[in-house]
Amino acid sequence: MDNKEIRKGEVWLVNYEPSRRGELGKTARPSIVVQSNEGCTLLDTITVVPTSTKIEQYDEIYIYLKPTKQSGLNKPSAAICSHLYTISKNNFIKKIGTLNEQDFNYVQKGVALHLDIDLY
Repeated sequence: MDNKEIRKGEVWLVNYEPSRRGELGKTARPSIVVQSNEGCTLLDTITVVPTSTKIEQYDEIYIYLKPTKQSGLNKPSAAICSHLYTISKNNFIKKIGTLNEQDFNYVQKGVALHLDIDLY
């Protein structure tokens, strides 16, 4: 098992190849860790929300993220909450940042909306 320390709310560059029909097609993209810290420590797979710089169609499921030094995103992006991936730690290339609390809360709400889970 890979010993990378990966934590909830972090933004990592993740390799998605090989992609299959209907999946995001890009070798690597920034992705937001949405799995619990305990799960990140115990499991060899991590659940993430990928991001895209094609932001013209975002809504409650596509969360707009401004580029910041803290997040490590260098372009306006959208968290694609309808595309959850559980992927091997071996596909995590490097940590690029961490979302602020407000942005991460929006991402969690987008995931909950997509999965029809009531957070509150």
